Amino acid sequence: MQAIRSRRRLWWLSAIIAAGLATVGALHLRSAGSAPLTKGGGTVDTLRSSAAGASIIILVMDAARADHVGCYGYPRDTTPNLDRLAGSSVLFERHFSQSAETKSSTACLLTSQYPDTNLADGPRALIPGTFTLETGIRRAGFRTLLISSNLKASPLYGIGSDFQDSVGDRQLEALAEKWEERYAPTVALRAFRKWLADHPGERFFAYIHLAPPHYPYGQPAEFTKRFAGLKPVSFQPGGLPFPESMPLPFPTPPKLPEWINLYDANLRYSDWALGELVALLRQKGVLDKTLLIVTADHGEAFGEHAHVWHGRSVHDEACHIPLVIRFPGGQLAGKRIPALSESIDILPTLLDLLAARYPAEGVQGRSLLPLLAGSRTSVSDYVFCRGGGNPSKYLVRSKDYALVLYSNGRWRALYDLKKDPGERTNVADANRAVADSMAAAFALFARQQRRPPLDFLDPKAVMPPLPEVPEIRMTPEDRARVKRIADLGYVR
Repeated sequence: MQAIRSRRRLWWLSAIIAAGLATVGALHLRSAGSAPLTKGGGTVDTLRSSAAGASIIILVMDAARADHVGCYGYPRDTTPNLDRLAGSSVLFERHFSQSAETKSSTACLLTSQYPDTNLADGPRALIPGTFTLETGIRRAGFRTLLISSNLKASPLYGIGSDFQDSVGDRQLEALAEKWEERYAPTVALRAFRKWLADHPGERFFAYIHLAPPHYPYGQPAEFTKRFAGLKPVSFQPGGLPFPESMPLPFPTPPKLPEWINLYDANLRYSDWALGELVALLRQKGVLDKTLLIVTADHGEAFGEHAHVWHGRSVHDEACHIPLVIRFPGGQLAGKRIPALSESIDILPTLLDLLAARYPAEGVQGRSLLPLLAGSRTSVSDYVFCRGGGNPSKYLVRSKDYALVLYSNGRWRALYDLKKDPGERTNVADANRAVADSMAAAFALFARQQRRPPLDFLDPKAVMPPLPEVPEIRMTPEDRARVKRIADLGYVR
């Protein structure tokens, strides 16, 4: 009888994968060798010319959810500088992170690999030999710099170790006037200004990870007063479709609705830092010699689906993040792209833009250059995001539907985004064909990962062991520093 059940499970998974192969054209394994570059001509050549000789900055606003950003439709004045920048930039309307927490999502962006392929979670570093964005851009002739206000996005946690220059916790502390201010955007900007002064005339790639709008919201009073006591915009607390365990991420979270007001104030602080960065680049005469990318590592939940903070939810509030790209000279100013995109797409996009070849094997993202050039209207049928919790969750999202799968292999929730953009009503039973088709896409996706997460489809799936990697090692002093910072609420 057990053998019959096993054969049935194998048949079911095979059928799902076969359906996925028939219906999901954007999902496939890459072959070995170098990834093909987007064919030149027209807008492609124009964009490559604009990037020729330019430096590159990726500015990450930690925990910035797209629907609290003005240029994404938020009515509050949280992001005037980003909104202004978007007017001379390209904005991706449906951009998603691959993980709902910092370390994993940063690893995805820098490796162009999904969480179940880079496997850089918890105490694990990246698998030795993993190709990274900083390596590819350094090979293209750039000096590379990492400034991170979040320990989870730093070499201390095995992320960003390939950058030539790194400004982390100790260096930020040295630049801060007070210990508590080490993660203020002013300190990160101070570090970047100093680095620019020490490297005049160099073509650089800087990855700058700001702490705001991450809890614990240490913005100046002028930003707090702007939103204090106001009623949150369109906030609707919600429940869970299934009885999952929901421990609070910290013992005394701020009370709603003031939590949202504090978050918006902290987002305004992060946006202020963006304005200061743009002013610095303009002052140095390099703004129009810089490709500037503004994005986030994940979003933030305020109880819309009974989840708070981040790390567990995979709904839009947790995974839908901004992506704004300003080309030198304002090429494609004001362009909005409705196609689905993911954080893992940034690596192949930048290297494609630089006409720099990169290894196809192991790079799972897609170049967005065809979307930017207008030669294609989409590069992916689905995006995927992994969340934690008990059980953990996976998002499978198309333009019209969101499917949430659970690691017990039994639960699934489907949301019709046209009729139910807030993802309130599970319609999996009423739309079984859609749910099955998206589950098929996930099965195909899962099979492409280094450690296939088939437990989200089959409750009896046996997961292969994790490949061995060097474990992250911290000195007792490092651990004490991490605990001290975690007690403030910064590390996640």
